[in-house]
Amino acid sequence: MSLKSYSQTLFLLLSLAFVTRVTYNYLTKKKKQEKCKKKEIQEVIMFSYGVEEVKKSKYSRCMITKSMDRLLYYLNQPRHTLDICMYVWTNMDITNAVLKLHYRGVKIRVILDADMAFSSGSSVRRLEKQRIPVRWMKSSNLMHHKFCLADMLSEDPSVLPFLMAGSLNWTNQALCGNFEDCLVTSQKELVEQYRREFERLWILFKPIVD
Repeated sequence: MSLKSYSQTLFLLLSLAFVTRVTYNYLTKKKKQEKCKKKEIQEVIMFSYGVEEVKKSKYSRCMITKSMDRLLYYLNQPRHTLDICMYVWTNMDITNAVLKLHYRGVKIRVILDADMAFSSGSSVRRLEKQRIPVRWMKSSNLMHHKFCLADMLSEDPSVLPFLMAGSLNWTNQALCGNFEDCLVTSQKELVEQYRREFERLWILFKPIVD
């Protein structure tokens, strides 16, 4: 083989190797992007007394309904932050789920109604014991919101912020004895409106005391 032919063959091989490498990098990057692509959340969880059968769930030691299982599924999703605005909160499974997030390093903030904060079975004591910040405001007007925001303050591009809101209080009666609804959505416009409301109340309300 002449020197010229050898040079041409070497050039072709190097060119092929370069093109192969560039193509591989492109396809790998595209695959990662597709894998990390955030799937929008649009779901409504309905709670109906006497309609649902109970089932085993990894989120509870007790048998729970499919609706409760879906609620706990979403409450286990936050990676960085969880902001909760709840009129009444007494359910043990939900409290345990939130505390697990706290132990994993998720930053949690809670706003409660002042009159209901220390009602029978309220979870506020367990939250305070773990130094989770809780706020309220003494007023004749009820803090009647029932919503929470997941990962609103996260800068992680792989995380999808979402909202949970509806008629549902976090109580056994609401979860197992009422007809209730809980909307779960990642729609930016809706999530942002709730975020603004939470931040407004967080400034307006004060750290909880007896």
